[in-house]
Amino acid sequence: MNSNLKVFLAIFCFIWGIVGVVLAAVNLQAEPAGTTSAIAFAAVGMVGFVAGWLLMRRPRY
Repeated sequence: MNSNLKVFLAIFCFIWGIVGVVLAAVNLQAEPAGTTSAIAFAAVGMVGFVAGWLLMRRPRY
């Protein structure tokens, strides 16, 4: 995979993770709290963080 594409996708995944965590926090602070949607957004955000981290790792040879 092209290294520039890999970096672009990793940055996209990190931004995706940040948006998921922010949306989870906003849903938890709403009245009444949207706990189910907050958990869903947090899970999607964590998937984004993990995907970005996996894309940024250096290969082990």
